[in-house]
Amino acid sequence: MNRKIKKIWFNIVGLLLFLVMMISISSLVSGVVISDTVTLNPLGEEVIPLKMHENDEALLAVDMTSGEIYIELYESAAYPSFDYYEDYWGPVTSTFSTWLEPTWSDTYYIRFYNADNSNSASFTYTIDHDQSFLINNVIINLAIAGTLLGAILVLNFTGKKNPQASS
Repeated sequence: MNRKIKKIWFNIVGLLLFLVMMISISSLVSGVVISDTVTLNPLGEEVIPLKMHENDEALLAVDMTSGEIYIELYESAAYPSFDYYEDYWGPVTSTFSTWLEPTWSDTYYIRFYNADNSNSASFTYTIDHDQSFLINNVIINLAIAGTLLGAILVLNFTGKKNPQASS
């Protein structure tokens, strides 16, 4: 392949990669939805870890089928000792929903607990986590895209201009 064709292919591939990087910068990080149907035995528990950032929000919705449960929210420093919880709801016996808004970035643990000694509890939960725009991804993508664009510009506009060079 001669130099001119290599240069054209490099420009096309570089511009495509540049466009992909720029498109990924403009798209927000979409949220995640966690949903499950659980039956807790007497004195049973279910714990869901959730990584949340300062500006994130999560909607916690619970629909009870039978029994009652308690819901506790822990930050990573207090889990799994269960000595200190950030928030507490219960007993939940029917439909329940609340917004979780963290005060700082951390891994939070949502604990569903059946305190009954003899009866099981059945419920369905849904956690709809809307994540904020992550600034670190923007910086990384801009750096990569800028490098690609710079390489294309350097390749196109520098070098010796020798019209007699054949390859």
